[in-house]
Amino acid sequence: MQKRYWLLCGLILLGIVKLGETPEGGRGVATPSPTSTAPSAPAKLPPDQPPKPPPPSTPVKRSTPVPPAQNTERAEPKFVRGNSVALRQAPNAKANILDRLNLGKQVMVLGNDGLWSRVRDDLTQREGWVASRLLSDDEPVAKREAPEVRETVEVKPKISPSIIIQRIIAESIAGYPGTCACPYSTDRRGRKCGTRSAYAKPGGYSPICFADDVTRSMIEAYN
Repeated sequence: MQKRYWLLCGLILLGIVKLGETPEGGRGVATPSPTSTAPSAPAKLPPDQPPKPPPPSTPVKRSTPVPPAQNTERAEPKFVRGNSVALRQAPNAKANILDRLNLGKQVMVLGNDGLWSRVRDDLTQREGWVASRLLSDDEPVAKREAPEVRETVEVKPKISPSIIIQRIIAESIAGYPGTCACPYSTDRRGRKCGTRSAYAKPGGYSPICFADDVTRSMIEAYN
């Protein structure tokens, strides 16, 4: 029943279309219905293209902390080749004097700055600057001429720390060029130096005056 119904509707529509045709030149030309509108041609689609990959993101450079520079310079042993050589606080002839080094004193060179060398006295553990011309790679002649200890000589008895402390203080005071090294020292007029002593004045020559100033490392280096 439904098939017949649809077939009948199709015949009716076909008849309507035939009635709207007008003959021209022996051939019928179909006149479009005024109400009909020509279907618009579908827009051409561009050929399928693969999606463009997103631009690579620039990696953010993270600044890594730079480790502090390390001083890889090795200490080099040298000998003092002058009498009462000044160990200064800075590489300058006008800098404060920290100590005085005797002829033949062995020091460790830690670095250089022009005509100056930064050295360390292993006995007092003090570091300062000495003119490079007053240092030598070889032991001074006067020092070498001292009689050498024979290998067959018996080992000397170990010196007690109290005696070593006294010797370190005495050597430090003896290296001071003036008379007022320590507060208990006396000047040329026989007066006690007190606050006028080099020990009491900061920033200058610093002699070792008291047992508390002597460290364990100084005692071990003295042996």
